[in-house]
Amino acid sequence: MTQSSQSREDVEAAFWLSHLRVGFTVFVGEAIAVFVYLRASPNGLNRGLLTVIAVSTACVGALSFFGLGKIARQSWRHRFSLSWCLGAGWILAACVRLDGGLRSPLLYLVLFPVIYAALAFRPAAVVACGISALTEVVTIRATIGVHMVPRDTLFMIAAVVGGMSALAVAASVYRTRLQQSEVALTAELAALADTDGLTGCLNRRAFHTRLEAEIDRAVRHDRPLCLVVADIDDFKSVNDNFGHPIGDEALALVGAALRRELRSSDVAGRLGGDEFGVILADTTLEGAETQARRLGQRLDTDASVVALSIGVAALDPAEPDVQRLTRDADRALYHVKRTGRHGIAATTPSGLPARIAS
Repeated sequence: MTQSSQSREDVEAAFWLSHLRVGFTVFVGEAIAVFVYLRASPNGLNRGLLTVIAVSTACVGALSFFGLGKIARQSWRHRFSLSWCLGAGWILAACVRLDGGLRSPLLYLVLFPVIYAALAFRPAAVVACGISALTEVVTIRATIGVHMVPRDTLFMIAAVVGGMSALAVAASVYRTRLQQSEVALTAELAALADTDGLTGCLNRRAFHTRLEAEIDRAVRHDRPLCLVVADIDDFKSVNDNFGHPIGDEALALVGAALRRELRSSDVAGRLGGDEFGVILADTTLEGAETQARRLGQRLDTDASVVALSIGVAALDPAEPDVQRLTRDADRALYHVKRTGRHGIAATTPSGLPARIAS
């Protein structure tokens, strides 16, 4: 897991931990409120059974706090929270029914799961909680008889539950849209921070971070990996003879040529000045040499004012690290520079660079 993905998981886990803590705190608080209500009205219906339910749920909710940290890091945390929310609603509905039905003051507590759902759940889940709340009211009504509740009271109860559910769904929809916009903006800012503005390739920092990750993946799955480094020949003379704007244009053309020739799994980066790097995942040294030729041919076609010297190296299984791979690729590049430029060389398994194309 990369550092950025780890940080994102930590943030999400912290959010869900806070969300669950708030929910269980309210749940325990509701159970205590029910217990206090029962003590204040000892002559009501089913006081013994309701007291057992209130005390039991308060104890279960309090004990659950010890496991919330672990639950917050699980992939099923959303499903757990939704299931618990729906279950809490039906426990409250049972208490309302035992306390006499829709005339019970406990009826107001049925709305809490819907409000809680609006804080973090997706719109579909909030809809499910709203439908569940309305179903609870209908079920209570069906089990006590219509004659025990005036129609106007029944209508207002349904209107309150339905209206609260609609507001919760609307809040969830707008919150989800806002989160999606924030995620898109964050991704765009992250891409800008990792991208060289002139060439469209990764900048040096992002390139080396990706190279470390690709080396780890290659070692873990026993797959080949190659690094290509390229340098524009006599780039200083391009700036001196044609001006820096033309030099920048040449850099942009090289970056575009590299990106067009790459596969989706490959990565191009600007390492600084006129030097570029390309990570070729799942590629042998022979395949990397072929890809380097294609890159040279593409550049000859797109930017005839400049030429590249290219060095190629394969990851050494005996020393699979960034320093060794970079050193081997640079050694091949410098060999091209010393032997006429505008060509390709590869560092062989023996560690000696050899020119393979001009």
